[in-house]
Amino acid sequence: MNRYDHKGVSHYEFLERLHRWLNPRTYLEIGTLKGGTLRLASCPTICIDPEFQLDVSSAANREVTLFYQKTSDRFFQDHSPSALLNGPVDLGFLDGLHEAETLLRDFANLEKHCRSNSVIAIHDCIPMDVGQTTRINNGGLWTGDVWKVVPILKEYRPDISIFVFDAHPTGLVCCTNLDHGNTILDGMYGEIWRTWRSTELSDYGFSRLIEEANIISTSRVETPEEMRRYFWL
Repeated sequence: MNRYDHKGVSHYEFLERLHRWLNPRTYLEIGTLKGGTLRLASCPTICIDPEFQLDVSSAANREVTLFYQKTSDRFFQDHSPSALLNGPVDLGFLDGLHEAETLLRDFANLEKHCRSNSVIAIHDCIPMDVGQTTRINNGGLWTGDVWKVVPILKEYRPDISIFVFDAHPTGLVCCTNLDHGNTILDGMYGEIWRTWRSTELSDYGFSRLIEEANIISTSRVETPEEMRRYFWL
């Protein structure tokens, strides 16, 4: 296999289902840019992006919307999301810098502010082909090398429940059964990245990534009842 076409609904539509059916009390997203995913949120929200280009309402019907125009690393160094939101983050969406090491830090930093049953959704981890996984943006549909985060989490954090959905165009990975006190990703970050930094998808194997992902059709999550098979808040 050298290509995988995601047949499901768009990641926007699947995220909208998460918001509508799980009804999170708090939401945080990294990589807001123009606000396409921000418009889905109706609860108190934190948005992080080094260069906002919003073309949607900044407030909409949310009681609180907090914007931090800085990198995600600097945000977590300077702020506590659970303090800002007066409670844990129920739903998170990670769609920031398309570099695996940054996404891994984003996940580890966000998990510290989540409940065990919170959901962290991650975009772009199941590319359509190897050509989308270059470190440098090639000008087309581009995922960078964030695909690495899925096998890393499966190896180092097997306690996390990971569900990969075939949301168009590059999948949506949803993680729950989180542990805010787990320090494995922080403590082993250097070792993990030394092991993975030079690994290309062509070396790991595109077919292997797809097989190990156990991809679930979004058609299996078309009602609140079906959603509750995987997540609850």
